[in-house]
Amino acid sequence: MTHRSDDEEAPVKKTAGKDERARPLPKGPSKLTYHADESSREIDDIKRAPADDREKLMDFIRQRRTNRITRSSHVTPGIKAVFSSEPLIAYKYDPGLAQHEEVIFTVKTTLQLEKNDYQAELMKGPNLGVFGREAARPYVLGIVAAFSLAYDRFDWSLAEAKWAFSAVEPYGVDASRNKMALATASSVQLIDMDTGEGRLCHNPWLNQGHTVEFSPDGKKLLVGSSGFDAVFEFDTESGEIVWEWFAWDHGFDRSKLGHYVVRSAARCRALAAMGHEVLLVDDPEKYKFGIPTRQKPAHLNSACYDSEGRILVTLFHQGAGYVVDRNTGEAQEVISGLSNPHKLSRRKRGGYFISDTKRGKLIFFDEKYRPDYEISLAGTPGVARSADLSEFLQNTTELREDLFACIDIHRSSLWLIDVKRRRYRGIKFPVEWSVHDVASVGRNLDRRIGNLASTQFGKVAAFARQLKIIHHFAVDGREITALALDTQGRHRGIDG
Repeated sequence: MTHRSDDEEAPVKKTAGKDERARPLPKGPSKLTYHADESSREIDDIKRAPADDREKLMDFIRQRRTNRITRSSHVTPGIKAVFSSEPLIAYKYDPGLAQHEEVIFTVKTTLQLEKNDYQAELMKGPNLGVFGREAARPYVLGIVAAFSLAYDRFDWSLAEAKWAFSAVEPYGVDASRNKMALATASSVQLIDMDTGEGRLCHNPWLNQGHTVEFSPDGKKLLVGSSGFDAVFEFDTESGEIVWEWFAWDHGFDRSKLGHYVVRSAARCRALAAMGHEVLLVDDPEKYKFGIPTRQKPAHLNSACYDSEGRILVTLFHQGAGYVVDRNTGEAQEVISGLSNPHKLSRRKRGGYFISDTKRGKLIFFDEKYRPDYEISLAGTPGVARSADLSEFLQNTTELREDLFACIDIHRSSLWLIDVKRRRYRGIKFPVEWSVHDVASVGRNLDRRIGNLASTQFGKVAAFARQLKIIHHFAVDGREITALALDTQGRHRGIDG
């Protein structure tokens, strides 16, 4: 890095930024800032209340049912948008909800408790508004597995899994028609389930593909890549990149710690000449594990299609969701004021949703990106954890119309929510699992993927006796490594 101190900015044009508004896009959505409201105070009251008093408090909330809050819309002057907020526990618990559904789980690592320890310590330090690792770490092996949602709990041994295989830090997963896409640490594997053929979609700048999504016609695959804050679109037949977008090249190049991260040597020199601290990343091969989360300007963690051919991106550090015009590269902020959000996505019935991660809220929007209502996870039951840990709603997926699956990391729970019928159910998973994504899969597709798993991926075997142990194998059957966890679920050692 080059370092000098100055408050002057380099004279470059931004397509979007924290303190300036991007030019309107054609048929552009509204820009609306989201703020914590009185529903948050109600949730805080639930968490602070003794167990005996919680039901009384919930009775009061149920009587109010929907706490309506007025927010001004930027689309139609003088018109007020009505926003409702309530806790998930105000919905009816339905033990039979979604029991016939089947899903694919990606478990990025089995070291979530160590991650919790790190995050709890981080919450005690300075720069609380800057979240994530300070140094990149080597990639480890994770799990991809298929489950029926008929269970109330998924076990460490994978006993409930219909099939499971090993992968290097699996992130995003999607299945459509005859294809399955799986993003891992540094590539995306695209599998044709008719032929059994697999193809690696690769690019030096593709690192930590947090989300993958097929286009409606299945001909394209969109990848949100966190390692270098980028988006890639691949042709599913050729495996070639047909479109790409880098947040750093479009105005999102200054980190919350104050330094810049750029790909252009000229941009680096201009910023350094003005006294700014700059990290030049012109060769991704020098950063095998990507840029550490705390050092990145954006930590782009999702890319999805909207209804008009544009691209939805979620920027973790900006606390905002954006719509990118694929022709101009311009990014327009459509929702802000969130706490480290994940996965701005389109709903099947129209409108959008996003995970307000560190507030533990699922927020829904209309077609013009105006907030409609939110559901809060605060107050739901979960495993005992450090008081220093925040809420952490990872990705949310719409499994079928109006049925959502929410990954609640710090409660080790998958929440199934039927927003139309106002019902919910929880499924526990092991506290050691760092679950990243969940995707819906039909029975026929599930069988086809299961048949191919042994030919395209290595097996995984997990046991829980005195210690919890997991073995990862290569496609040819050779054991790659074995991970043992102690009685507290912490990493004990890796062999092999």
